[in-house]
Amino acid sequence: KKMKKFYISSGINAEYGGENVISFSQPSLSEEEQKSHHFPRRYKCEACQIVVHNLGTAFQKAEAKIPKKRKKRTLGDVDVIEIIDDLCDKDGFKDYSIQEFDGRVTFKGPAFPDRTAPGMSMGGGLWPVRYANYCGNLFEDYEEEEVYKFYRSGSLFSELCLENHCKGELSETPAPVDLKPVDFKSSKDEL
Repeated sequence: KKMKKFYISSGINAEYGGENVISFSQPSLSEEEQKSHHFPRRYKCEACQIVVHNLGTAFQKAEAKIPKKRKKRTLGDVDVIEIIDDLCDKDGFKDYSIQEFDGRVTFKGPAFPDRTAPGMSMGGGLWPVRYANYCGNLFEDYEEEEVYKFYRSGSLFSELCLENHCKGELSETPAPVDLKPVDFKSSKDEL
């Protein structure tokens, strides 16, 4: 299989006709990874981090809208169910892409703010469908209220991802940032 390469020239280098060359190539994926509607097993830990990040962000935004006058400053069951149902829409994953860097395929997007390496990223296609399918399957074994309790306790990633989806992979996967619930004790109205 031939990789597409893109060249950016600058400076002088006799090897490439007097130009320095930086090359970027598409991420290397197996045929199954290119065509399947399901998330490749080797990327499930990062997929889980992405879903958990999006869920934590959605919970934070919803909690920030709770009026200060309301005595109970947590989301109700209906709100939690709606957030989780809306979360798994494929459009919620449009800001994510994959990229090959140092010979390893990595994911880029809001869940990984530290991943800023230059290079060619690949998104769209089957990836949003894969995220949506994976997201729906992730919550099959949990009640919505239980997931919200994980979030409120600051253990959303630990509870949803570590046991099943990231087991044995953390040496290669950056430690995720568990999103914390809105601090209602603060006098500020902003997050």
